[in-house]
Amino acid sequence: MSSVLGAEGSCVKQPESRSFVAVGVEWASRIMTLGFEFALPACGGYALDRWLGTSPWATLGGAILGFTALMIHLFRINREGTGS
Repeated sequence: MSSVLGAEGSCVKQPESRSFVAVGVEWASRIMTLGFEFALPACGGYALDRWLGTSPWATLGGAILGFTALMIHLFRINREGTGS
């Protein structure tokens, strides 16, 4: 549902103008993005470790970087959902 300000400045909920399929595809896209944001830096770190022989440091760095990106994205989605 989207929000529209009424005459007195109150928030009035409007029905979603998109189809259920469009909303579902949007959420599926967000969830896949979150998964890739977490997994790809860790996989890249693993590949770097194998290439340089520095196991497990690049893998740990990639996992920390991926987790940080995941959390930032989750906070942005939450802020967008609450309208803050």
